[in-house]
Amino acid sequence: MISLHKNQVKFNLNITISHTGGRLSSDSGLVLVKELMNTFGFSELTKQHIHIKDNRAYYTHDNLATFEQLIMQLIAGYSADYSANPLRQDPVFKAVLDRKDLASQSSLSRLLD
Repeated sequence: MISLHKNQVKFNLNITISHTGGRLSSDSGLVLVKELMNTFGFSELTKQHIHIKDNRAYYTHDNLATFEQLIMQLIAGYSADYSANPLRQDPVFKAVLDRKDLASQSSLSRLLD
């Protein structure tokens, strides 16, 4: 088992890469994408420059978190909203986005509308 150390992955120190099987994902390249995004401050830039008018009173996922999920899905080659539900169980997506629960297809669709 290869363990990523503090000086290798800065956004999530709990990520471990292993080739022993188990919960598999073909999207492990997103770890590098997230590292790059973290390096140039994607989250901070998004908060500064993207303003989404939203009057929802109750929600589980804020718009910026949903937007980041959408970006990651598109980078990984998945359709914008259709693939969101199956990807909610993907261990790499959960780890890279650093969230226990990911937005559903309907949440992504609302953001796109």
